[in-house]
Amino acid sequence: MAVSKSLTKGIKVIEAIALGYRTLTHIQKHLQLPKTTTHRILKSLANENYIRDVKGIGYVLGTNLIRLGILAQEQMPLKAIAFPYLKKLSEQTCDTVHLGVREGDYVFYLEKIPGNRAIEMRSKIGDRLPLVVTGIGKALMLDLPQTEIEKLIGRYVADHKKEAIKQRMKQYCQQDFSFDLEDNSEFLHCVAVPIRNKYGNIIAAISIASISLYMPTERMYQLVKQLKIVSQQISNDIENHL
Repeated sequence: MAVSKSLTKGIKVIEAIALGYRTLTHIQKHLQLPKTTTHRILKSLANENYIRDVKGIGYVLGTNLIRLGILAQEQMPLKAIAFPYLKKLSEQTCDTVHLGVREGDYVFYLEKIPGNRAIEMRSKIGDRLPLVVTGIGKALMLDLPQTEIEKLIGRYVADHKKEAIKQRMKQYCQQDFSFDLEDNSEFLHCVAVPIRNKYGNIIAAISIASISLYMPTERMYQLVKQLKIVSQQISNDIENHL
């Protein structure tokens, strides 16, 4: 049990550093751990190259974590299978295409294919954002009970937007696609659909994103059909590889 608790604390320290907590004091206060415990964990992680203490910056993720992250991506068949479909979709639309999976209340951006527009999306592979404030995140929520959807809205959506998002989510759940209409960033539009396995369960989602200038609402509805075709192709390809 003690070993398990120590491991959990070590993971929490790594996650805190990934979120941008750079000093012993900031990490210790964020995690509410004793300073001596936090210092011991930091020293152990640094000795194994899972973190580094950079002068003038503080603690950052280390080379061993980078190596493991690359291996994890290489070993994830979803990303490898989806990549050619996403690349083709980006070339056809000239827009940024994302692949994401759910991690609790968040969407984890597993892949990004940049578009060819003059203005590029700020998103990057490895980003984590609340499900309910992104188009791709909403697509991952489409099968959730209404009570859980409302909890996520209550937790992450600004008060003046809650009712509108709630009503839109009801519509998205019926139509099996979702939009981001500047819910996360000003001028950003996104259309997304889920990827389902052979049992109909949502395993991931894909999206097309651009600024509203290039993606008016009318075009977003036109892209839904194209996205659903690609989603089904990826789903079929995944099953063929199992």
